[in-house]
Amino acid sequence: MATSDALVVGEDWISEHYVTTDATKESFLARVLERRKEWEALEKPADPRTAPVATPRSRFRAERSRLEALLAALAAAEESTTGAALEATAELDALMREILGFASAEYRLTERGPVTLVRPVGDEGPAPAALLRARPAATIEDLLVKDACTLAQAWEPVDLAEPAAQPVEGAEPVESVSRALSALMTDEHGPAFALVLAGQWALVVDKERWPEGRWLAVNIQLVVERNETTRGGEVERALTCLDAASLVPGPEGETWWAATLEDSAAHTVGVSKDLREGVRASIEIIANEVVQRHAARGLGPLPQEQAQPLALQALRYIYRIIFLLYAEASPELGVLPVGAAEYDAGYGLDRLRELALTELHEESARAGIHIYQSLDTLFQLVNRGLNALVDPEAEETFDGLVFQPMRADLFRPEATALIDEVGLGNGALLRVLRHLLLTKENSKSGRGFISYVELGINQLGAVYEGLMSYSGSFATERLWEVAPGGDASKGSWVVPEDVMKGLEEKDFVTVEDEVTGERRNVTYEKGQFVYRLSGRDRQRSASFYTPEVLTRFTVQQALEELLDQDGRTTTAEEILHLTVCEPALGSGAFAIEAVRQLAEQYLSRRERELGRRVDPEERPRELAKVKAFIALHQVYGVDLNATAVELAEVSLWLDTMVEGLAAPWFGLRLRRGNSLVGARRALYSTSQLKKRAWLSATPVAEPLSQVAAVLDDADAASRHRIGGALDVSRSIHHFLLPAKGWGSAAEVPKQVRDLVDAGRLKALKTWRKEITKALSTTQALRLTALARRVEVLWEMTLRRLRVAEAEASRRIDLWGWEAQADAGSTVSREEIEAYLAEPGSAYRRLRLVMDAWCALWYWPLTTQVRPPSLDEWLGALEGLLGKRVKDAKGTDGTLVDASSWAKLETMEEVELGLAGARRVEAVISEHEWLTVVQEVAEAQGFFHWELDFATVFARGGFDLQVGNPPWVRPDVAVETLLADGDPWWMLMKKPSVTDRKQRLPRTLARPGVLTTVLDGAAETEVLGEFISDQTVYPVMEGRPDLYRAFMCQVWAHQSKHGISSLIHMETHFTDAKTPGLRAATYRHLRRHWQFSNDLLLFDVDNHIRYGVHVYGSERPPSFLHTTSLYHPDTVLRSLQHDGSGEEPGLKDPHTGTWDLRPHATRIQHVDESVLRTWQAVTEVDDWRSTPMVSTVNSAAAHTLTALATRPRISTLNLQFSTGWNETTDFQKGLFSKEWGPISWTDAILQGPHLHVSTPLYKQPNETMRSNKDWTTTDLEALPADANPITQYKPADDRATYDRLYTHWDGSPARDHYRIAWRAMAANTGERTFAPSIIPPGSAHVHGVSSAGSNSIPLGSLIETLGLASTIIADFFIRSSSKSTIQFSTFNWLPRLDSSNLLARKIVFRCLRLNCLTDVYADLWAECWDESFVTDAPILERYDEHPVGPEWTADTPLRRAEDRRNAQAEIDVMVAMILGVPIEDLCIIYRTQFAVLYDYDHGRGQGAYVYDANGRQVPTPVRRAWKKRQRPTSNEDMALSERAHIHPGSGVPYVYDLPFRIRDRESDFRRIHAALTQSSLGTGMHTTSV
Repeated sequence: MATSDALVVGEDWISEHYVTTDATKESFLARVLERRKEWEALEKPADPRTAPVATPRSRFRAERSRLEALLAALAAAEESTTGAALEATAELDALMREILGFASAEYRLTERGPVTLVRPVGDEGPAPAALLRARPAATIEDLLVKDACTLAQAWEPVDLAEPAAQPVEGAEPVESVSRALSALMTDEHGPAFALVLAGQWALVVDKERWPEGRWLAVNIQLVVERNETTRGGEVERALTCLDAASLVPGPEGETWWAATLEDSAAHTVGVSKDLREGVRASIEIIANEVVQRHAARGLGPLPQEQAQPLALQALRYIYRIIFLLYAEASPELGVLPVGAAEYDAGYGLDRLRELALTELHEESARAGIHIYQSLDTLFQLVNRGLNALVDPEAEETFDGLVFQPMRADLFRPEATALIDEVGLGNGALLRVLRHLLLTKENSKSGRGFISYVELGINQLGAVYEGLMSYSGSFATERLWEVAPGGDASKGSWVVPEDVMKGLEEKDFVTVEDEVTGERRNVTYEKGQFVYRLSGRDRQRSASFYTPEVLTRFTVQQALEELLDQDGRTTTAEEILHLTVCEPALGSGAFAIEAVRQLAEQYLSRRERELGRRVDPEERPRELAKVKAFIALHQVYGVDLNATAVELAEVSLWLDTMVEGLAAPWFGLRLRRGNSLVGARRALYSTSQLKKRAWLSATPVAEPLSQVAAVLDDADAASRHRIGGALDVSRSIHHFLLPAKGWGSAAEVPKQVRDLVDAGRLKALKTWRKEITKALSTTQALRLTALARRVEVLWEMTLRRLRVAEAEASRRIDLWGWEAQADAGSTVSREEIEAYLAEPGSAYRRLRLVMDAWCALWYWPLTTQVRPPSLDEWLGALEGLLGKRVKDAKGTDGTLVDASSWAKLETMEEVELGLAGARRVEAVISEHEWLTVVQEVAEAQGFFHWELDFATVFARGGFDLQVGNPPWVRPDVAVETLLADGDPWWMLMKKPSVTDRKQRLPRTLARPGVLTTVLDGAAETEVLGEFISDQTVYPVMEGRPDLYRAFMCQVWAHQSKHGISSLIHMETHFTDAKTPGLRAATYRHLRRHWQFSNDLLLFDVDNHIRYGVHVYGSERPPSFLHTTSLYHPDTVLRSLQHDGSGEEPGLKDPHTGTWDLRPHATRIQHVDESVLRTWQAVTEVDDWRSTPMVSTVNSAAAHTLTALATRPRISTLNLQFSTGWNETTDFQKGLFSKEWGPISWTDAILQGPHLHVSTPLYKQPNETMRSNKDWTTTDLEALPADANPITQYKPADDRATYDRLYTHWDGSPARDHYRIAWRAMAANTGERTFAPSIIPPGSAHVHGVSSAGSNSIPLGSLIETLGLASTIIADFFIRSSSKSTIQFSTFNWLPRLDSSNLLARKIVFRCLRLNCLTDVYADLWAECWDESFVTDAPILERYDEHPVGPEWTADTPLRRAEDRRNAQAEIDVMVAMILGVPIEDLCIIYRTQFAVLYDYDHGRGQGAYVYDANGRQVPTPVRRAWKKRQRPTSNEDMALSERAHIHPGSGVPYVYDLPFRIRDRESDFRRIHAALTQSSLGTGMHTTSV
């Protein structure tokens, strides 16, 4: 489709390729066509009874002639200020508002002069959109003149935070559209979008892009004149752009333009695949080019250990190009002299775009290095600068280019030394440029250019975050790439020929041959560079890109709790001093977002404090300076992956660049390390050395702030001895003592232990026992002396790092803030880096001791070096730290006064000398085990927070911690480790034991495989042991999830008033094994927002649940809480909602989509009273650690509160059975797999057999392919003596079969009627809980659970089933968020009052639903009551028959609608007995049972549509009915279309019209009214309200 010149995109407001492509998926056209479809549905409803609704398109058609006349009148006017012109403008403005839908009752308009603030009705927060009335403009450039009188009238700026929007006192009136938009868009409470109407022009702007001078304009006159009304044509595009529904959030909280711009960005950068794959491919291209040029020069092959450094250098080279593309797209940063003719012609990257489209045909041209040399020149200019001393004001007249020197690590020569040694050929670089510059090829529209204006820092981060687990190597022989199903996107392996021959063809990765176009295997020849995603490394890093909307929300929620607390307003200056940490750094997305939001907070607060505003035109630059200041001085982060840290630095730099500011150095604050494994500043009392008590006790934390307090107190400091701030005469740091977990690698699973040298394993186990024996008196004294030495070195390190941070700081003049005078740095970055790396420094010595303590946990199973004895351990520590100085009084005075870098250096040297500390190299040489420590520490990256970030902890900890820690559990997966050498172990699905035994020796014989398995298994096992150890993580419980350790860690690391906000999993909220952790979580929580991943915000399974958790310091539980969220905007709008309107649920009942609608009742304040309700629901002992209960609205909360006080089913003392274990009991031969009908006595039932009050719901098909290969039973045709069809049969040894099945008090459970249900909880399905009655004789597998009793009347059992079958019981179980419905969960259910007259009615209906065959005759007879004779149905019945005390074929309800109506009556009766109001029952049904609601409204595969005879209409007939526009008479639908053979019985049925969809809520109310009326007449007592 040709680009419309009526739509003008200003400065890449939206991706050009996205707007112009003809693609009908992931494009602007696709979004317009979606809107067209919505309009058509409103203009021509499918249901003829529904009245048409006007849309912008229909209103445009109706008013087009009037629009033409008004536009003509404007064009005829000589001046835009004449009376006629102004009158026409006002009329045109009003008409456009009407056409675009702003006059709709959906919106509340607040008129303030020429600015109208637009809110959805019910939204009490700041207005999300604004309308501006402007004078007619001939061109868009005229409209945007900064100081021209372009508004329709002068505007007095208003307070946008308040709904009333009162004028701001003392504010200057604004007359120009440009300045009005700047004021609106830069206000923290300003609208997200604004629409300017200016005669023939309409202008759309947004908060993010307007400050960058980016916008979208629509020429209304052209649209009206041309009237191009084709599908997705100019009219529809223009109206979609300007529609009120595109600019204002819809009921679900999403704004169309926000989603479209986000879609455009995703389309532009191909975050998921395209650009990431392009960068990955480019790394291979560059590396292989280096390999080839190395060989061509006769330099010999690069050694294998250079492969990974080469991969990193290739990535750096690519990021240099991306950096320049980003900088060139942002000329305001002043990094490149964009616009200068000489630059554009000789250096500008536009020429690269042209080159990317060219082909080089000559070999000499491909091998030349012109492009490489050109880029290298540009890299050097950027890094070193050119003519940098030219006065900025003279740059425009200076005859030459000006580059300000960046001096960035990314551009250092050593950063790409391997590449620069040989250069890169033009052919290779052109391939790289195509990957970086061009979009993926589209068959219709070809390739477009990637917009680096549209490309955000977060998207850039996502690109390389996905590459963090890739590793480089050189092929030592020919290799084939393999992956499950041939799909390498989730990880792959490369295998040599001998391994390749044993694999299936489907698992080979293929690629299209560039010459032939045919698919061929991906292979690597000997010597080639291979860059692949290791499955083990992927699991180890567990990195998932966090979408920007969640990153922004997570930080925003943290700041809501961090700022302006306890009635005190946080000042702007305090904002500048808040410390920020991202403990699982990844791409640095959260740190970047925190900087953005804090910078905005600073400027907004400073404006309020000073009573004046930053000039809106200058605001972006001032904001950038604040961002740079905060990023440079306050941001910290840690990641195990060194590449991640390096590139996170680049991202943080890109996002905070300011013109004239050289590249920052983040080396003190962004560090490589394992956030979870390290030593702490925690000590044991010497009394705990007795009886080895320290091995199981938790050490006491001693804050570093104690030391800082003494150093900062002049009087105390003058009397201070180095290391004397904390009295450690009776204390010992935990990392000086042996730990119970040392040598934990010995705990690897047996299948790994069997691979370890037996003697080595035995020696390690012996050492573990010896090293943790009781200490001698001498050893204890040595340890107390070492504790004193630790304090001395820690204090010296703190002093050094304080000076280092001060010296590394930069002076940046911020708006409204007087910065400290800059005395000039006297210590260079190089000196600081040298200190941090110097082995003999106090810092490195102390760090080595801490590393050693951690490394002994990880002692390798593969080393032949013996770990130290306790005396060797102490000797090494004394050599590293020194021994206690007996009398240093003569030196302490001079040493303590040291404050400069040079004096501190002298202090360290003198102090270590006095203490007798030895050269580190000598100590390591003497203690060989320390070399293993260093190797292990390098691999594992132990991180000692209070040492490495000593200055932060000296101030009390971090003020703000944010992030998304890894979603992984450290479980040893031996197959994954074996697959690194032989992918067969992951590619084969469930290989036999014999095959595994045969394959294992071959796999282990491959080079390096045994070491990989042993080291990998040990690493994972030890990590699990470490984070599970109560001495290290005191509140950790249950299985060792990494996210749980991160939770505990951020609690320990936050300052007194600090706040942490993490995205993580939530299994601990319902895990029975984590009561202590759960209680601690409740004490720390401030906000808890639980999300389901159904919108796939994360690129993982849609069933995943996660939460945004905002934590503070401990206090009695009090936090905001919401569950069942899909998008963060729902929370933000619910917090501002006024509580009016329909309460939301899981799905929007009006659209059938996930319910994103905001509502005040979504937000629950959890305190002790709520926790006690949860306790009552879950029946745990302590309310403080009650499992979390999920409620989505107030009706759900009210109902749970009411039910919590009811007697429980547990009081019936039922007994339970899990039946046969489908795996182990099958393997034991207790039953066999054999399909066919079988007597109830021999039946073994499975989950699909059962549904709600339907014990023969489905039967398995003979093919038995899967648990979905079942057919629904035809209850109408079911014989009276029908037997079930099963997949399993009892074994021949019936005596053993009968003896081993569940017995209750000596009586076989199979002798009784039982309530049985599917054990798996389908929490988002049609029904979670599906119970029915199964007869005596039947058994079941463990996918079914059952309950019964040999001591209670069968009537009581049926009453219990009646309760269990209801929506109320189902909701009760759903709220517990369990994955399986165990006996304890069943016992939680409330019990019915048998004396209530409704109880007999419930029993009667339950019997008619469940007693489907004569096997239930005894049950029917025993439960018979004469009241059944007169118990008439309330809702319609279509196949009703008289019943008596004997069961007959007429006893059960067989028609689908009859059964549905009876169950609805049970639902209402149970609700009335339990005291649940009818409105709450309706809300729970509507909001908690999304799938059932859809089915009830005729949507989905299982839609409940009934014919005139009460039969459920099968899918083929229903589809034909819908296709014929839902006729109501048989004459209007062919007999062949209404006929269908039931697949379960083979019986043909004809379905009679009219078909109908029943309204369950209406039926509930009808039943309730009838029962209420009946109770008034009969004295029946109910407790319903």
